[in-house]
Amino acid sequence: MGVHVLNILFEHRFWLQILGDHSRFIYNSLSPNEIDKISKANYFIEKFDALLYQARKDLTPKETETLTMAAYKSTYDLRSFKLKIISKQLTGEIVISQSPTFINHMVNELEEYLFILNQVINNIPPNVCSLNYHMLWLSDGSGHAASISSTLDFTQKSFINEARSFSKTFDDLYLKAIEFSGFTRTGLDSFPALDDLNFTAEKVMLNFKKYLEILLYKISNKKTLGTLVPLVLDHMNREECYYLTKLATVSETKSPNCDPTKPRI
Repeated sequence: MGVHVLNILFEHRFWLQILGDHSRFIYNSLSPNEIDKISKANYFIEKFDALLYQARKDLTPKETETLTMAAYKSTYDLRSFKLKIISKQLTGEIVISQSPTFINHMVNELEEYLFILNQVINNIPPNVCSLNYHMLWLSDGSGHAASISSTLDFTQKSFINEARSFSKTFDDLYLKAIEFSGFTRTGLDSFPALDDLNFTAEKVMLNFKKYLEILLYKISNKKTLGTLVPLVLDHMNREECYYLTKLATVSETKSPNCDPTKPRI
């Protein structure tokens, strides 16, 4: 199997599972009265599970191309569904327990996959620096931490305070990444301050991953209370692993000892 096929299958195996998770999160958060939306969310669960099943096979280049086109269409359709939900949230026309920002972050992630698929379909060589990953995943990490802090039982003060601290740190790093993105207009996509940001982001994210792993164990074994379900924490951990994996391809940071494509719990 060629390197190109392996690379895109890695992306498919990560992203198709992530979008299957998103579909589950939406399905589980909709009011029982939202019959049409529940049916649509279930459709996407089945669709992305089927695509993921295909992606985990040893595919030929032609089969990979077919999968890529099918993934693009389904991902674009899911984008429309998510945006319709956000639109109805903003106008008070839907009952769903997820916040608009939470779903908006899921749209941000989905659009990163569409960006990758578009490059593959149109044979556009990848041209990204570490800031491309920081801009998506630092904001996302902040959202993860904030979501955790708001869904833990209020007796879990230590975990709540840690989550809030992580959220603030991610916000600070994200603001730095925004400014540094402006600096790339000089033609530079690498400079010492950016190298420092890369290493700082790596360190903070590795610490956050450890936090997620501890919390996942405690939530799974009912040692920590809250409305968090294990899949959410597992999902977050896979995303942070992907971020660190991609960051290592464009910087001097180390590739993490984890697999972002591992099967969901």
